[in-house]
Amino acid sequence: MKQGVRNAVKDFRKENGLTQDQLAEKILVTRQTIIAIEKQRYEPSIGTAIKLARVLGCSLENLFWIEGKN
Repeated sequence: MKQGVRNAVKDFRKENGLTQDQLAEKILVTRQTIIAIEKQRYEPSIGTAIKLARVLGCSLENLFWIEGKN
């Protein structure tokens, strides 16, 4: 399996009752960026990842992880 960063942004966003637009507005990115992150097509910068974790009320480790071989 190819090594890659995976995330649970969609799950945490829904748990927090946020739309993609609302989340994007809170972290100052576009809705398209949120869509790409949720579909595992885009790995955000560390700054964006930290903002996501803060807004979604979780740790970076619970929001993002590396999957696959080392």
